[in-house]
Amino acid sequence: MTILINKKINLTKDSDAFIQQYIEYLQDVNPKDLYEGLSNKQILKNKFIFKINQLENLDLVNVDLHVTNNTIYVLGRFWNSKIVNLGAIPLTKPLKMALAQDSYPTLSISGGNYKKVVTDKNGEDTIVDHFEPYQLTLQIHKAEPINYNVEKIDTLYHRTFKSEQSLITISKNLMRCFAVFGLLLGLGFMFLGFFLTGLMVIIAFFGVNSYTLLLADTHMQPQRQRVNS
Repeated sequence: MTILINKKINLTKDSDAFIQQYIEYLQDVNPKDLYEGLSNKQILKNKFIFKINQLENLDLVNVDLHVTNNTIYVLGRFWNSKIVNLGAIPLTKPLKMALAQDSYPTLSISGGNYKKVVTDKNGEDTIVDHFEPYQLTLQIHKAEPINYNVEKIDTLYHRTFKSEQSLITISKNLMRCFAVFGLLLGLGFMFLGFFLTGLMVIIAFFGVNSYTLLLADTHMQPQRQRVNS
């Protein structure tokens, strides 16, 4: 993922309310996105965490850009929220060049509520809650090119496997028929008093075909998993 542009946004008054609504939304749909899903106790247990922000990203926010002659207005929304003008940045030449490419915008966030680990006079670690003003940054990402050759090879492989699979299915059905036929024929010989002959027929037809079917199913299972993945 190539980032073409990183630009801090001049935020509007509505941006703080939008972020707060987004936090409330996360509390319902994915609370583990807040403070990385860690409780105060878990933070204290991890000796490598000294500061942790409530909100690390805005991954569920849909970003749209309204471009005028000199300014880019950054619009955001999530799920069923209203579209909010989060802020603006000047339309510079590098921004024009980035937007002219096959690209897409996202937002990164810093600031807000955070928890900090501090050591008291007795040498014990405690959690202290702080707040810093929010800062949003517009990121313009270069869209990754689609490798059509890989797609063609993948499609060809799937088609080939499907053709092969149909042939295997027909062969397995024939083997099942031979197995059932051999079992019935062997039982018939046994019923007529030819016990040894019947046993050999059952082994030759039913036993061999059943064992081959079992091996085929065992061998084909990993291939199905690779194709479906």
